[in-house]
Amino acid sequence: MKFTINSVAKSGGRIGLLSDLLRLPEASFETPFLLLHTRGGSVPHLSYDLLQMVTNNEQHILQMPVVSLIDCTQNVKAFGKGIAEFAGLQEYLNYATLQDSGISTPQGYHEKNSVSIWTRHGRKLIDPQTYINCMESLKPDMFQAVADADTSTDSTMKRVKRSVDDTIKFHSICANLKEKSEVLNQTPMLACVMGGYNVKERLRCIEELKAFDCSGYVIDGFHSNGVSAAKLNWEEVEPVLTETLSALPEQRPRVFHGAVTPLLLLKLASRGIDIFDATFPWLVGERGGALIFPNSLSLTAEPVTETLPIVKNVAAYAAELKTGKQADKDQDEEETFSNCYEIDLKDKVYFNDPGPLLSNCCCYSCRKYSRSYIHHLLSTTELLGPMLLMMHNLHHYLIFLRNIRSSIKEDRLDEFQDKLNNFVTSRLNKN
Repeated sequence: MKFTINSVAKSGGRIGLLSDLLRLPEASFETPFLLLHTRGGSVPHLSYDLLQMVTNNEQHILQMPVVSLIDCTQNVKAFGKGIAEFAGLQEYLNYATLQDSGISTPQGYHEKNSVSIWTRHGRKLIDPQTYINCMESLKPDMFQAVADADTSTDSTMKRVKRSVDDTIKFHSICANLKEKSEVLNQTPMLACVMGGYNVKERLRCIEELKAFDCSGYVIDGFHSNGVSAAKLNWEEVEPVLTETLSALPEQRPRVFHGAVTPLLLLKLASRGIDIFDATFPWLVGERGGALIFPNSLSLTAEPVTETLPIVKNVAAYAAELKTGKQADKDQDEEETFSNCYEIDLKDKVYFNDPGPLLSNCCCYSCRKYSRSYIHHLLSTTELLGPMLLMMHNLHHYLIFLRNIRSSIKEDRLDEFQDKLNNFVTSRLNKN
């Protein structure tokens, strides 16, 4: 795998090129780019034909969480050609991760020599040897090493140090096993940078990992996956992230997993993160939402007249957006911050709405179907409803990443952030 930095904007955002992956050496990907989130080896709700339609037959990399594939690895091994061909997605490259960044990972389950994952059949323990065996069966185009990512803002110093120690230990074992494997010795393996919100521990983790000449770095340990990523506080993340990124080799790709909000994604891109995943548009669709935020700097977004879906403590989030200070932690944990970017198609207000999900959107869902029809599909739990939402949301987000790249090239990423921030503020004020 080859990664080169082509330009760096004044904002700090950078344009790179990922290329020379072994299975499809002709494929190349301009960064920042979006990994297509999968579950069980396929993009949720989308058949092969629908996926081709949404992506316009372009090259993409699929994020393959092992937690959703662990129960079928024996079948894939028996098939003998890897997960890409097994799933009928051989035109796409794939990247294996241990956890599913779209599903919350239970915290507090620590083992000395393994990591806990939660499958459909309950909790399982994965040690480096078992994980590498899975990689040999799946034959991904790249994968991340085993790591202990169980840290958050509330983690004790002891927990943070244990996370770093175990991550370094796991990476060392994975690196040795990978080198000895005839199947994986040429496959890029990304290291996971841990340390929670402790700068000193993150720098220690990086120094230890540099000895392995890693193919790239996953910046992990800031959240516990699922909706927790959408609630990240930038004021807490930013100083730790800045120190972490400054210590990493520049000519290595940097990955940040999780369903972060579009505004936070812009901020992460402005600091030099190269790769994100598509868990946010998937989670929005799972709760019946359609993305409507401005995903372009050049086009003027139409005024949004819809109010936000009913949630608690919206005023608290509006104050947080202005001050940068996190809301009181005693407030209800169920409040959802990410709904500023969407409309709720389950709401009865759309019962007779003949308009598309989003004006000026050229996706299949917006060209062919109305809000009222998709509301009906969701109300009657028809399978077509989630399919149409996923097609729209993924299309919207792919264009968003494309315009982020354009904004970095034009050094206008700050303008893009201001536009999106104004949109979020206006929606909060309407509620």
